[in-house]
Amino acid sequence: MTGLKITSRIGVLAVALGMTLSLVAGADDAPFAPPAPTGPYGVGYSRAVLVDQSRAESATGDADDHRALAVQVWYPATVPLGAEAMTLVPEPAQAARMMAMNLDLPLETFDYLNDIKGHSFAGAPVADGRRFPVLVYSHAFGLFSAENSQLMEQLASHGYIIFAIDHPFQAAWVNLGEGKSATFNPAAYLDPDMTPEKGAALEAALVGMHKAADYEGYLSLAREFILGQQSYVKGISLWLDDTDFVIDQLEAKAVPAFAQLYHAMNMERLGVFGMSYGGATAGMTCLHDSRCKAGINIVGVQFGEHDMKFPITVPFMMLNSDQNYYTGETGRGVPVNFEANDFVFHEAKGPVYSLTVADAKHMNFCDLAHLMPEGKGEAFFGSVSPDAVNKVVNTYVLAFFDRYLKGKSTPVLDGGVPEDLPVLEFIQRNTDE
Repeated sequence: MTGLKITSRIGVLAVALGMTLSLVAGADDAPFAPPAPTGPYGVGYSRAVLVDQSRAESATGDADDHRALAVQVWYPATVPLGAEAMTLVPEPAQAARMMAMNLDLPLETFDYLNDIKGHSFAGAPVADGRRFPVLVYSHAFGLFSAENSQLMEQLASHGYIIFAIDHPFQAAWVNLGEGKSATFNPAAYLDPDMTPEKGAALEAALVGMHKAADYEGYLSLAREFILGQQSYVKGISLWLDDTDFVIDQLEAKAVPAFAQLYHAMNMERLGVFGMSYGGATAGMTCLHDSRCKAGINIVGVQFGEHDMKFPITVPFMMLNSDQNYYTGETGRGVPVNFEANDFVFHEAKGPVYSLTVADAKHMNFCDLAHLMPEGKGEAFFGSVSPDAVNKVVNTYVLAFFDRYLKGKSTPVLDGGVPEDLPVLEFIQRNTDE
């Protein structure tokens, strides 16, 4: 159990929902109204299931069962008059099943998800007149690809086409079509050698690396913490293969459901990003795949087979929760000595940014902070306003991709933090600033 506690604290394993959250918003809670995206485009939505015939699905043990990936896409669109907006989570069953499974509550408890409308329109025609940069997103371990729908709508409204991958059996629940689905199966991915003693040592390393007196001390403890969890170090290869397959399919224009998008996609301007384990996937993809031109890791400990070497050359950004929560010194108003991924920041060869949000915990960085309002104040969320974190994520993710995929001027990246944003620290290397 101690090992699971460690995992929940870094937010990699969403089974921690059942351990850290005892009360969730129910059907009687008034749904929140997501703010409209601020870009000039409407937002279209589509979805497809891609099957990789070259890979068997390891989670089922059936050699005839091939790896199938659900992919959701948000894109700039011309929305027809009178069109009806979709729910914020395009498939509410994904979020509902995640909450129900982890909290042992009936599915109907979460019917209110059907009343939370977003600003996307299924099948809307793609906006004419230009080609748009392409982004590929991976979710947190145990969550789902629509966990950050507000961010997807914001990016699409500003001229990006975003393909979000559901990694089956590592996502909460995935509809694979034709009556097939995949449910989260954490047991297959836990470290079989995890013991209470090892878990306690990892927890001590986690706290210690944030409070280390110097970089060498930090690096030693970070190495112990990251490389000591080999199931996550090696397991990321599956998500890398998933990402590679999706990018291959997009380059080949091989998915009929996305046919109307191909003429509008600029694959030469490809960004990769994700949250938690999906953020670590983005980091490893951009480290090794030259097709990635810029990447973002949102609150993901940088697992992967890198042996703590990370000479990434493309522009890269990391968004961090307030690690003071791990050291037990919340409210200090100053950052910890070292963030979890400071070795990435230290070794990057290209432009690299690191931003920390004050009073935020891991799961503040997705829409669950809005979809589960009763979780605020529990161990699941920090005390920061969900709206404030959403504004930080929308502002900096958009500015980063605008600068490095569109070549636009984005002053917010130049170092001065807007006063209305709860940013505890924002640092950068290998930039002009």
